[in-house]
Amino acid sequence: MMLAAILLAAVPLPELKVELVPSPGRLLVQMTVQRELPAEWSEALAAGAPVGITYRLRLYRNRHWLWDQRVAAHELVVKAQRDPLTGVFTLVAELDGEILASGQVGSLEEAIRWVTNPPPSEITVPLRTEPLLLFMRAEFLTHYKLLVIPSTVGTEWFQFAVPELP
Repeated sequence: MMLAAILLAAVPLPELKVELVPSPGRLLVQMTVQRELPAEWSEALAAGAPVGITYRLRLYRNRHWLWDQRVAAHELVVKAQRDPLTGVFTLVAELDGEILASGQVGSLEEAIRWVTNPPPSEITVPLRTEPLLLFMRAEFLTHYKLLVIPSTVGTEWFQFAVPELP
């Protein structure tokens, strides 16, 4: 029993926690980043630079005899910026370029919590006969090598089975 407790303590939490709630023709996606954000990201937010996290969502139809067919692609961009005069953080969440939610908070911790726990996103799901898979990733920032070669800092891609309606 002690060995099982040690093994459970050694297993790290997943970097991205996702909850999926299906409804007819829609899928409600609630995500949470559970890893530590890069230090330069947090320092930039505290200094007043506009920062954000881009959540990439890819919906695929899981086909057994052919390659998986991509059904939809969505992008949730959650931004935060500190006003240097008032010290208030302005928050905006955009799903595919349209504003999903916005707000203001007074502390750095609240701004980081809002960006790492964005508002739920509702995406359209086609009627289907095959099961669907949702691939997700959170991207924090991009570094450039030699000023032209980008490398993205973020989580790995995670795969989730889309639950069917009861």
